[in-house]
Formats: sequence, C-alpha cells, structure tokens
Amino acid sequence: MRFTRSRWAWALWLFSGSALAGSLGCAGAWPTLFPVTAMRMDQRPGGQVERWYDVNRDGTPDYCETLSLANRVVSIAYDRDEDGSIDEQIALDKIPPGELRHLLIILDSVPVAMAREFQAQGRLLLFPRLTQVISPFPVMTDPALVEFFGMAPAPVVEAAHYDGKRLRDGYEVYAGGANTPWHDHADYFLDPVAHAVAYLTQPQWYGHELRRIREVFDERFTRGEQLTVAYVVSTSALGSRKGRDGHAMGLVWLDRFCQQLVHDTRGRVRISLMSDHGHAFVPTERIPLADEMARLGYRVGPVLEKPGDLVVPEFGVVTCAALYTREPAQVARDVVHIQGIELSAYREQADDGTDGVVVVSRTARARITRSEAGFRYETLTGDPLRLVGVLDDLHKQGKVDEDGFVSDHALFEATLAHTYPDAVTRLWRAFHGLFEHVPDVFVSIEDGWAVGSRLMTTLVHMQATHGNLRLPGSFGFAATMSGELEPVMRMSDLRAAFRRAGVPFQ
Repeated sequence: MRFTRSRWAWALWLFSGSALAGSLGCAGAWPTLFPVTAMRMDQRPGGQVERWYDVNRDGTPDYCETLSLANRVVSIAYDRDEDGSIDEQIALDKIPPGELRHLLIILDSVPVAMAREFQAQGRLLLFPRLTQVISPFPVMTDPALVEFFGMAPAPVVEAAHYDGKRLRDGYEVYAGGANTPWHDHADYFLDPVAHAVAYLTQPQWYGHELRRIREVFDERFTRGEQLTVAYVVSTSALGSRKGRDGHAMGLVWLDRFCQQLVHDTRGRVRISLMSDHGHAFVPTERIPLADEMARLGYRVGPVLEKPGDLVVPEFGVVTCAALYTREPAQVARDVVHIQGIELSAYREQADDGTDGVVVVSRTARARITRSEAGFRYETLTGDPLRLVGVLDDLHKQGKVDEDGFVSDHALFEATLAHTYPDAVTRLWRAFHGLFEHVPDVFVSIEDGWAVGSRLMTTLVHMQATHGNLRLPGSFGFAATMSGELEPVMRMSDLRAAFRRAGVPFQ
C-alpha cells in the first residue's frame, strides 16, 4: 500500500490514540452495572408492578422498582437485611429539589426508532416517553451540538475543510478539537486523539466511557455541582461497526448504568438522555468522490485559484459532503450524476437580488426562498425534494399564501414522516448561519453509499452511517427523568425544553 500524506496522518493518529490508551491503562474497565434482569415481578393492587433485583449478587432480592400504570419507575425500595420486608421506600417525585443532582448523557448516533423499541420492551423505564429530535443538515455531531448549546455558527461541517485559503488537514483539526467549541459545555468527553482507537475496539471503550462518566459525576456530586454533562462517542462506534446489534448492546448497558446510578444515589439523581442524530442501518460502499470529480475534468486540489478548481475534503465515512468551488451551480449539477449521490444544493442570488437555495437531483431542480411569511419551494424542473404532494395538501388546508409561501411550523409538521424530514428549513439553515466557513455545494448521499477517508473505510467496515437528509439518520431522541418533553422538536429547541422540564441549564 502506498502511504499518502493522508494515510501517514491516519497512521500517526492511530499510533497516538494507542499510546493514549496505553497511558490511560483503563480502556475496557467497566463501572458496576445493574443486574440485567429482575429476579421476580410482583403485581400490586391497583395494577402497579414491582420489579425485584438482586443488586448485591448474593442470590436474594434486595431492591425494588415500582412501575406505574404508565409503565414508568415511580418509586424505589431497599430490603437491606433481605428479610422480605422493605426497609426504605422512596417516591422519586417526592425528593426535595435541593437534594437532587442532574446528569445529561449525550449519546452519539443512537436512533430514536430503536430507543423507542427498547422502551416498549421494558427498558429505559426511568424516563417518560422518548422525544424525537431532528438534527440539522448535514447530520453531523459538531453542528448538531453547536445548535443544542446555542453556539452557532459551528466553525465548519467536518474537520477537513477549506478555510478560504487552503484545504485544512482534518486529522490536525480533529485531534486539536478546533471544530468542537461545544466541548466547553461538557464535563466529560473522550480525548479526540483516542476516537480512532475507540472505533476499532468499541465495546471496551464504551465501558471505559461509562466508567469515566460515573467518576466525573461522583466527583461533581461530592462538590455539590448541580449538573454534569457527558458526551459518549462509543455509541457511534458500536453502531458503525456492528449496526443494530451494536446499538442494542449499547442501550441495554446504558439502561443498566442509569438504574445503578439511581440505586446508588437513593434516587437523588435526575438523568437526562439525548442523541445528536440517528443511524441508517445499511452497510456502505465508498464513493471515491475526489477521483470521480477529477474524471469529470475538475482540478481537485487544496486551493481555489482558477475556474474548474475544486476542493473535496474526504475525512470520516459519512453520507454527506461539502464541496468548495467558484462554479457551484455547475458542480451541483455534475455531482448528482455520480452513482450514490442523491441530492446537491447551492446558494444562488436571482436576477432581482432574491437570496435562494437551489436543490438538484439527476432529473429535477427546485428553488427555496424565504420571507417573513415562511418558505417557498418552487419546482423548476421536476421535484427533487418530493414536496409537491405535501404542498398541495397544505394549500387545501389554507396554509399556503397567494405568493406560495408556507410557514416554517406548517412545513415542519407536514414533513416529519417524509423521506427528507424538515428538508426545506434544514437546507436553508445549512447556508444561513449554521457554519462559519460555508461550503459552496452540499451533497446528500443515498443510504448504502458513503464518502470520506479511503483508509478508514478499509479499517472500519461500516454497518451504519449518517450525514444525509434522509429520515433514519436525521432523528435522534431525548428524555429526562425531570419531566415529559414535547413529542418532537428540532435540536435547536431541545436545550430550552430540557430547561422547562427542570434540567438546570444556565
């Protein structure tokens, strides 16, 4: 194998991550987890259910969770001398607020559909109904969490990017945390240098991350800190490497972690969960996007100097791409003819000065514009976002004005189950305020295909991906023991919703 500069960078990153893992000496060490299942289930008068567990592993049940008729844990109880009678019972909603500490766990890539399946099967019952949370486009961790923490614009889409002068090395940017300003709001996150190793040995590193979260929470709990925020990258690694099975393991371990924490704190904790986005469970084949664009005649390189120059960052393994060019309209029209590319979009000013976003597929083109009344989606040829039927229905409901504009809220609600949920607003936001260094062309890739690092694709055979406009990867989830959230919302609205429920964000 010929080692290009990119491959040397990857090799150095893997070596650095391995060295860090060795210095930590703890990857694979797990925290204490709750028993995987109850020893017995007792039906109480009135329909409530008691789940009795052997927490100290001596063969006798010593701890009980009581489930309400709504199938949620509402009280806990301890039988410390194991004589068959309860020594202490605690109603979780009766604990004085001053005795509570809060923990927010941000999980990378856990899809809402799978989390809801687990809750329906008896997991995650410390939490009320799970909320759907739609991530911005491109569906990536950094822009999603920048939106969550109210820090937009994010510096760039992904670590490898064009900064207006040259293509920046993605490994240098990633390892240095230059695209993660949201780290300032997190009390725990895995050092980015270790991420590559975590993807290669994901079960052990997930255990390591859960243990470190427990340690950080306990330290802050002892100091009286009210809120601990932790970010877990290993859930993305589990899903990427093992697909649905990886996330199944991750959710079971997460549930047991949360149950153990409630047990150990005598219910004096309020845990909140969220994921930055979802995952599409489709094995992927890499599109050599830079090579394909070069075959079309573009000069693919690190700078933009002449007509026909094109910068194509290739870093992770994702279903989106950000291209930099002086000819966005032509690049957007050419790129969609590459196998696996589904949609492209670029920003364009009309002759009258109106700002717009043009969306392109192989056979269609449409223009998005915005006014105080909302958004207008005009089909120029065909219907790339498949919205004509949706707009016809909204027109019949009287929600489209005489100029063709429809409110953001109406479009949001009408497209939640769409192939491309909330696509109009998400595409507009991608070009208007989400990024500091805005790409000239965004690309959304079909599930089953991906772009990015050739070496990473070789090392990690991806069983799940994210990045594109499609539904499976776009929806993460959220829930909090502090109270019920709205059924569905955008990532940009989630922090305020947590605060309203009682999570003590500043």
